[in-house]
Amino acid sequence: MIRNYLEKICVSLAASSSDELSILLKRSIKEGADYVEIRFDFLNPEEIEKVLKRVITKDICKRAVFTLRPHSEGGYFTDELTERTKFLQKLALFNPMLLDVEFNLLKENNLLMNFLIKNKTSIMVSWHDYLATPSRSELIARVRKMRKYSNTIKIVTAANKVEDAISIISLYDSIENTTLIAFGMGESGVLSRVLCTLYGNAPFTYASLNRGTAPGQLTMKTMRKLFTGISNKSKRLYETRI
Repeated sequence: MIRNYLEKICVSLAASSSDELSILLKRSIKEGADYVEIRFDFLNPEEIEKVLKRVITKDICKRAVFTLRPHSEGGYFTDELTERTKFLQKLALFNPMLLDVEFNLLKENNLLMNFLIKNKTSIMVSWHDYLATPSRSELIARVRKMRKYSNTIKIVTAANKVEDAISIISLYDSIENTTLIAFGMGESGVLSRVLCTLYGNAPFTYASLNRGTAPGQLTMKTMRKLFTGISNKSKRLYETRI
């Protein structure tokens, strides 16, 4: 059976206002995004409230990853624990497809974890290293610790060389019974953004509409072109063999 490579793109949306986000959401869906990541940390608290009241619908929630990344984790929201917890709880109540919550926060905040469990929130536990790619053994150990909080895990590291990208993709050879999204950032990590869905079991990879929200992030148009080309090539090889 030939795998369907085309339903694998999650478009990251970074808007500074509710009006801008509304426009980006409509455009993403129109242009064929399979899923969307809404980066709430690009909005100030007042605009987050507007988005939740005016923009977010049940249909959007079904295909959305909600992310509220703090400054300490490479995002733009406050690191103040009470404020972050309050807004993460609000996001959880909208029941998104996935709520991205950092591993470092979950292991320090039992109150938030208990709230997410009580409300049956679908969590994606994430961990980022913006400076380097740890050894493969370190990454495997990290995944095992993260699995305590959710079976859906995101591991992203800085790929300073091609070998780093290969190392993080090799996680898929060792990690079983886990929904894993793992790739490297930067120019050396671009290949891993594609391979995480083709070689690994990642349910999707991230792309942008026009400007990336992370180093090395490709546009949806470029990613779709790559997936389409690979799929067509696979079909021709399959048909030739039979």
